[in-house]
Amino acid sequence: MDRPIRLRGLLVSTADACAVGCRFCFRADIGRDVLSLPQYARALSRLRELGVDELCLSGGEPTDHPEFRQLVRVALQFGFRCAVVTAAREGRRLDALARVAGMLSHVTVSADSREAERLGHTGRTVSSTAEVFSALGHTRASLHVTAYELGDADLEEIRTVVTDAGVGLEVSPLLPSQTFRFDNPNLQRDLDLIEHRLGLSPELRVVVDEYYQWLAEPPVRDCQSERLYLSADGYLRRCPYDTEHQVSVDASREEIGKVVQRMLTEPPHTNIACVAICRPSSADTDDMSPEGLPGTVRPTDQQKEPVR
Repeated sequence: MDRPIRLRGLLVSTADACAVGCRFCFRADIGRDVLSLPQYARALSRLRELGVDELCLSGGEPTDHPEFRQLVRVALQFGFRCAVVTAAREGRRLDALARVAGMLSHVTVSADSREAERLGHTGRTVSSTAEVFSALGHTRASLHVTAYELGDADLEEIRTVVTDAGVGLEVSPLLPSQTFRFDNPNLQRDLDLIEHRLGLSPELRVVVDEYYQWLAEPPVRDCQSERLYLSADGYLRRCPYDTEHQVSVDASREEIGKVVQRMLTEPPHTNIACVAICRPSSADTDDMSPEGLPGTVRPTDQQKEPVR
């Protein structure tokens, strides 16, 4: 193993299905399961005993979960810091998000550059996030932009939203995944624009370098993520893609502890999907969102300056 792993986070899939339906979604689970509140609470109880203290509610779209507010409340009752990654924009979704905003440690609002939105048929425009940040009522949030064929209009929209809302910015280039394979001939151009107009973070540079390394000669490397994954059908996994290392939350406390320990001491090897979805967490990471880990432009004064 590269280094000892301190398990600290949990990525939660609230449902397998997602009404947003992004064509380039990197989610591993697609089906009809919806996470039940009892299974969720049982998982949090067991993991809190193991020292986990952060979680992120992800999709499908978490605000579509029929008990979304309770998911947040239960997390706080067990002593977790609870983050959310969402594509909510208006109506019932935005109302559900606004009702729990004050209880959340961080909110990552997903958006796409204009060409990425066209390619993915997502409807997640950058400009439409302004209303979401306004509804939150706080700045413990960030805009995450999936970048593809970036243009001046994209950069102006990003600058306007981030400056007006006073939130952090996370930018990730569109990379192929297990469910969406394509060749991105504009990747280097997008990276150059991100670097010179937004400020390319060290995290993003590492991700891109590793991506090209995988394409040339995939390295053999153990998973070093500091989080587990809770699937919508109630299984704790080492990661969304790893179904060989998992245990049902309905198992005994002892069995869950043993399997989790085995996940950490005998981690699976990483693959190219890991580059797109996950990075080993750093000490200054404020949230556990799946989109917040690769390609982050951190909201420090130095990194904010190029955006203004």
